Amino acid sequence: MPVSSERLSGWLSTKWLVSGVALVADALLLNYDLRLGLAAAVLIAVVALVWIYIALRFGSLSGVPSVRSPLMERSRLQAANRRKAERLSGPEQGADPAERP
Repeated sequence: MPVSSERLSGWLSTKWLVSGVALVADALLLNYDLRLGLAAAVLIAVVALVWIYIALRFGSLSGVPSVRSPLMERSRLQAANRRKAERLSGPEQGADPAERP
C-alpha cells in the first residue's frame, strides 16, 4: 500500500534537510581542505543538476498530472472501506460450523 510522503515537522521537507546537511558537510570539507571541498562541491552540483533534469523531464516540475495522488486516494478509500466492513461484520466466524454461535 502506498505511503504518503510526510514532512519532518510540518514545514521541513526531507529533501531540504538532506540538502542542508550536504551543504554543511561541504562547508566543513572546504574549511579542512580546499581541493577536497571543491571536489565535493562539484559532486553536489552534478547531483543537483541531474535531480533538476529528472524533475523537469519526468517529475513534478514537468507539469504532467501526478499518477500518485489518485492512487493514494484510492488506497485510503479502500482502507476506510475495509475498516468499515470489519466494524459492521463483527467478529469473524470459524470455518467449522460447530464453532459458530
